[in-house]
Amino acid sequence: MSSGSRKIRVSLTEDHPVDEGVRGSLQSYIAGLTVPQKVGLTTKGNKEVRMILSRDPSSLVARAVVNSPRISESDVIAYTGSSLTSEEVLRGIADNREWAKSIRVKLLLVSNPRTPPAVAMRFLGHLPLSDLGILSRNRNIPTIVRREAKNQLIQKRK
Repeated sequence: MSSGSRKIRVSLTEDHPVDEGVRGSLQSYIAGLTVPQKVGLTTKGNKEVRMILSRDPSSLVARAVVNSPRISESDVIAYTGSSLTSEEVLRGIADNREWAKSIRVKLLLVSNPRTPPAVAMRFLGHLPLSDLGILSRNRNIPTIVRREAKNQLIQKRK
């Protein structure tokens, strides 16, 4: 084996924890794929692969990640909690009734700075007072969402 480069082998379909070196290799491998190949990988790929694909700028890939049969609620929570997730993935999660039932998913969607304001505003009315108070002071979310959280907090206290 030459000392120049070492090829890292990892399964793209089996869920195994990977370290940072492998994750970097996966990212560079996935970056070289075409959009149709990435879409195909969303249905077969493991959790790590889907996480990388959730950050892809292509809306086709983002929608494919959300519609993947292998996606779980823990994946959804990870996507909504990450500020690197694409807007299209966040919009797809918000549109899914099953995932939008969870109060935790709602809070994470509203707290995520990349969630489109129109999507975030839909969930403000479903959040408890304590969360509205926190959101009204959160400078990472859009001003319009923060202002609406403050207005709803005032209205609910009356």
